[in-house]
Amino acid sequence: MAVDSAGTLQLTGESGPGVAVRVQVEDGHMTITSVDEVLGNWDVADIGIRDRVEGFSIRAEGEELVLIVDDEVGFADEIGLAAATPRLARKVATAHNPEARELVEDYPRDDTRTSNNILGIAFALGGVMVLLGGVFLRPSVTNAAASTTIDLEGTGAFWGAFAVGGLLMVAVAFVLSMGRRWARLVALLVIAGVIGTFGYVISTNEVTGSHVAAYGFIAGGIVVGVSVLFSGSLRTSD
Repeated sequence: MAVDSAGTLQLTGESGPGVAVRVQVEDGHMTITSVDEVLGNWDVADIGIRDRVEGFSIRAEGEELVLIVDDEVGFADEIGLAAATPRLARKVATAHNPEARELVEDYPRDDTRTSNNILGIAFALGGVMVLLGGVFLRPSVTNAAASTTIDLEGTGAFWGAFAVGGLLMVAVAFVLSMGRRWARLVALLVIAGVIGTFGYVISTNEVTGSHVAAYGFIAGGIVVGVSVLFSGSLRTSD
């Protein structure tokens, strides 16, 4: 396979872009010309050629030259340096098998894991909202001292249940993000418990202004949690 490629040539150690040349290699013979001037005319076996970080080093007629060619892969193949260094071997393999390069570079994205992580975070956020609502329902020291009914029969008696429910939602959110099969069932049981408790509190107690914020947080957390569970985006990994 003959090679005819453009390139540049300069003495080793020289700075600058070098001299524009035409490089022709065929049947073990290499000719380098610049315009109409022949700069090199050698049998490949009679000169020393080695790979560099960029281009090739040529030792001929007592001089060491740096040759950079556009068709580096074809040049390396023709002079027998295709597998001389890892750099050239990779370039030659890539040029000969472009389909393999596409497969290596096109890594599949783990969209399922990413989706589960996002939904797990959302479910945890819902748990935090329920937890905050429970904290807001906690009776103050003054109210507790003034009337024991607040602790035993009023909405303040349920602040601990909401706090625990919120903490459980946060814990289950971590398992949801991992895509475990049983995580969705546990999450459904937890959210059902929170909904049941919230419904009982609303139906048996008068909603006062001091509890509006607490109810808002709890309701918001429930909505977020239910939305995550019925989003249809959660996927199992086992």
